[in-house]
Order: sequence, then C-alpha cells, then structure tokens
Amino acid sequence: MRTALISAVKRTDAGQLRADLMLGGRSVLAWQVELARGLKCERIICLCENAGENVLSLQQLVEQTGGEFHAIRSNLQLASLIRADDELIMLMDGLLADREVIARFTSADGMLKKGIATIPANHMLGGDHHEDFELIDRERRWAGFAEMRAGQVHKIADLPPDSDAMSLLLRLGLQSQLECRELSSDALEGDRWLLAVTGDGLAEREKALISQSSTIPSLTGPGRALAASLVKQITPRWLENGVEVSAATAAFLLVFGVILAGFGFGTAGLGVAAAGAFVGAISNSWAGLRQRLWSTKRGGRLSYALHIGTDLAATLILILVYGLAPNLVTQIALPILTVGIAHYAERVVADRPAAFWQDRSLHLAFFAGAAAMGFIGEAMAVFSIAALAQLLIRR
Repeated sequence: MRTALISAVKRTDAGQLRADLMLGGRSVLAWQVELARGLKCERIICLCENAGENVLSLQQLVEQTGGEFHAIRSNLQLASLIRADDELIMLMDGLLADREVIARFTSADGMLKKGIATIPANHMLGGDHHEDFELIDRERRWAGFAEMRAGQVHKIADLPPDSDAMSLLLRLGLQSQLECRELSSDALEGDRWLLAVTGDGLAEREKALISQSSTIPSLTGPGRALAASLVKQITPRWLENGVEVSAATAAFLLVFGVILAGFGFGTAGLGVAAAGAFVGAISNSWAGLRQRLWSTKRGGRLSYALHIGTDLAATLILILVYGLAPNLVTQIALPILTVGIAHYAERVVADRPAAFWQDRSLHLAFFAGAAAMGFIGEAMAVFSIAALAQLLIRR
C-alpha cells in the first residue's frame, strides 16, 4: 500500500499552524492531501497535536473517496500503522510542491522512483529555513520530499518518542543508502517549491494560481465574460461556497421571474430572469475555477442542472409573455424553438459565436427590451432566424 506521511505540527511566528494557512480558498494541508492522492496514496497519515476541524474535514473527504486517513500524535502510532512492504511518501510540514516538479520523480510506467529529493546546501531555502531543510552533508539538504520502503519505520519505535518522525526517517533512509536526487534549478524558481511560513508569503503564489486558472470567455458573450471577470476579482473569497450560494440565488431569481410573468408582468419577469441567468453565469465561473484549482470536481453537476433550469425558465417565461399569440400552438412553439435552437447552437458552433449563444443573460435582457416595446414575437422570430443562419454558416 502506498502511504503518505504529512504533518500539521509546526507553527508560524504568529503561532498559527502552517497546515492551516490558506491558499486559493483552502488550507495548505488540503493541498498536500490532494498531492498525495494524486500520487495514488491509498492511505494518509497525519501527525498532529490535536485533530482540529481542518484535519477532521480532510479525513472525511479522503474516506468519502475510498482512502484511509489516520490522525496520530506519536511515533509509536506511526510504527503500528505501517507494514514493512508499504511504500512511504514523506512531505514536509507546510511544503507546497508543484505537481510538475513532483512528477519528475515518476517513471514512465507510473511507478514512483524511490529516493530523497535534495537542494544545494547553499540554496536560499536552506538559509532561510535551515531547521526544515536539514543538511544531509556539506553539499546537500533535504528538499522536503522523499519516497522509500516503509521497512525503516518500525525502527523509530526504539528511538525517543518525542523526536521528529520525518527527521528520523530521513536519517534511516540515508543509512539504508537511499538514492538522493537533486531538484533542478528551474524546479525551484518562483513559488514552485514553497514553504508556507506566513500568510503574506502565500499571496504571490495565490495570485499566480488564480491568474493561471481563470479563463475569461469571449466578449461576444458579454454577460458571461463580465461574470468571469467578477469571479476572478473576488477569488479566493467565496471559492469554497460561491458555486452553491450563487446557484441558489440564480434559481430563486429564475423562479421569481416565472411568477412575475404568470401574473402578467412579462417585462419585469424577463428582466429578473436575465439577472438570474447572470448570477447563474457567476456560479458556473466559480465552478470552473474551483475545478481547475482543485482536483475534486465539485460543482460540475450543479452547473449543468442550473444551465438546463435556466433554459426551462426562459422558455416558460417567453410562453407566458407571448400569451397574445393567435393560437396555443404558436404561443408554445415559438418560445421553444427560440430557446432550443440557441441551446443547440452553443454546442456546435465555433468558440467566439458559441460564447454569444451561451449568454442567456444577454438573450433575456434583449427579450425584456423587446417585450417593453411590444415586439416580443418579432424579437423571438429574428433571434431564431439568426441562430439558424449561424448554423448554416457553420455548415
């Protein structure tokens, strides 16, 4: 079994646990757990003084995805959990390691190469944090990551119980002649290999992550582009719950828009629904950013359900607003065609035109204006013809 050993023990100068510092809407410890799960670790062992809220929530998350999570306090507990034939991965307390750099320790067949990652003894990381990046010899320091056979773990049961488990295992690994491999200079550039020691120190890494993970849709869909820009500015605030809160708000506005249209306030109903579609676009932008920042695919199903719900609400409101059609078939058919063909066009046309056909807030605002001037039927007809023309151009 492949096991990851992490810890939530060391504190910043301000007294806060390094593991509890936040980056991109979640804790440093959560980033480490994700990295370990990405390396196919079936079991996570976390050394901690107390199993706080952060540790317990991660334990629940790991167990929900089929893994094991153990929060322990002593070296004896660690020795009792590990089997001699296990593979053990060690990750330094508070270390944020870039996935691509870690991937360099992976061979072509997907198996991790056993070894100790090192940095030069005179590297600035060692100078600034010499107690963390321990000296191996005159020329090398431990970089904070190692992979070894777990047979050495049982030896720490005979050593002082208050000793640092990772430091002991590092020394035992070196005694067993475990290979040392130095990280390349480009792997240590910027914040690809960062030790979280202050909240301020994580700010630049956070900005880079958000910038790399944020995507702004084409301006041919101005509502969606504005929603994505707002989310980028707000992040990392609301990254944890922004998807769900904005989705609930969007659903409320869409339902309220249907109710208004049902009571004869068609223009107001379309305007409120346009606002709901815009808030829904914000929810979708939150979901996309969260999925790119985190490996857990939270929010995807909700975004899809919200998209379908927006189209259904838009169709129903247009049917209610178009209540003066000469017959029931026309009243129902034209709104269904209008929304349906837009839904189809957004899926099959090229990127820039697709952004326009995806922008329901823009569409509903257009129909609200047309309804205010008394041209809702003509507006739907023109919209449908434009969508058909777009599809014909694609052909």
